[in-house]
Amino acid sequence: MQKLKRAGLTAASFVVILLVVLLLGQAMTPDWQVEPYRDHLQVSTRSTAVASSLGPTTPEGTHPVRERKIRITLDGGVRVQAIVREPSDRKGTGPACLFIHGAGTGKSSEVYGDLASAMASAGITTLVPDKRLDTYTAFHRDYQAMAADYGRSLSRLRSWPGVDPTKVGLYAESEGTWISTIMTAKDPSIAFSILTSPPVYPGRRQMAMAATSYLDLIGAPKGIRNVIPRLMGMDLSLLGLEYADFPSLPYLDKLHMPVMINFGTMDVSMPVEQGAREIIRRTHASGNDNVTLRYYPTNHQIRTGSRLAKAGLPLEPRYTHNLEDWINAVAQGTQADQWSTPMIAGSQPRQLNRVPDRTDAGLLSSLTALLMLMASGPCLLAAALVSALIGALNSHLRARQNDRERPGFSKGLTGRLWSLALLAAGLMTALLAYALTTVRQALGLVHLSSVMTSCWPFLSVLCLVLTMLLASTMTSIVSRSDKEPAVAGAGHWLTLALTLLGSLAIFGSLIFWNVLAV
Repeated sequence: MQKLKRAGLTAASFVVILLVVLLLGQAMTPDWQVEPYRDHLQVSTRSTAVASSLGPTTPEGTHPVRERKIRITLDGGVRVQAIVREPSDRKGTGPACLFIHGAGTGKSSEVYGDLASAMASAGITTLVPDKRLDTYTAFHRDYQAMAADYGRSLSRLRSWPGVDPTKVGLYAESEGTWISTIMTAKDPSIAFSILTSPPVYPGRRQMAMAATSYLDLIGAPKGIRNVIPRLMGMDLSLLGLEYADFPSLPYLDKLHMPVMINFGTMDVSMPVEQGAREIIRRTHASGNDNVTLRYYPTNHQIRTGSRLAKAGLPLEPRYTHNLEDWINAVAQGTQADQWSTPMIAGSQPRQLNRVPDRTDAGLLSSLTALLMLMASGPCLLAAALVSALIGALNSHLRARQNDRERPGFSKGLTGRLWSLALLAAGLMTALLAYALTTVRQALGLVHLSSVMTSCWPFLSVLCLVLTMLLASTMTSIVSRSDKEPAVAGAGHWLTLALTLLGSLAIFGSLIFWNVLAV
């Protein structure tokens, strides 16, 4: 009868814990998700050619190119190197383009060389400055200050011999497009703006879409996929990362000059359709319909040979020609209704997921709290182990002294506590290994193997076993009578408390990481 009563209590505890898990999981999940994108664009032609009705433009390869290295002084007296590439046989003045770095590049000698040289051969003077790196880190980026720094380079380019200062524009990629839109908002005299692979939206929102798309492509379990909103809604002030919430959208309202947008259709990190629609909608609302959109069957950098960004990959063959034709046509004065080629053209895009409208936090609202929760579990279990060793030594000494009132655990409780601690620690280790492997696979766009895919349900089953162990252990403790206590001795009570608290902290971490969701 006693065994049946204990089994009933254990079953009831198991159900209660599962209900708590369900409620905690719901509370940790914010009321937004990354949803599939459905508002797809239809391109009118696969040809990416750009032509103006005002007449032909200077083709690539027309001019020999001269290259010069110069120094530009930024705020605070910091000097950076820059490379000017120009047509060496130019007569008169012509257009010019300032290049702005994206994330991951910094040296003028290591980026944009093929693009800038090609443009110069079509009569467009180019300037590629070094990115200022003394104020740029993985955790801190001040886009306003960076825009001011690039503004120094813009002034230098406008005063360069052979450059018409009224025909100087910007070329920016990826993160650099946030900087270029600050510049165009502050300086409406910038002649044109080229936005290649722009994130468009604030980084936190764009990254929620990107991370989810990467996980979808590699076949990650639904449980892992649904952790993204929980992470992206968090307060990230522990790391700095204030630029994750850079308010990028209002700057798009100030794009009053001709704009060219370029996306690679193999780029899953950017909102290739939603972002393009956002820019076109905002420029139209401000009275600017001179927006050209081109899609290429390429990666994020408009390069071929790999879906990933790798050094040494060639540019899409028509890309530089289209850029040059567009810049030279804009320099001729081509208006929105004077293009003889479609405003939207190229490869058919297919954005997987939609950038969310907001990124509110769930119950666990800060990265600091999550890391403390994840770290506290193993630390408490380690402390429980030390306490158990001290308790074992104390029991051994009491046994040698024939002390009949030796402290200890009731029959079976010791085994339950060891099983609970070992399973909790093992699950935490397995979760971290699985998450790190999944991130590595996602960044390399390598599909998860069937073994990896099947490991997630296995972790979920083990999590259920952990739930049952928790229920069984708690039942074993509370169902004991005063005559037969579950624990005797302060040291053993401490070991019990540390083991339960550590296991519960790990259990909370597992709930956050959605391990029970298959």
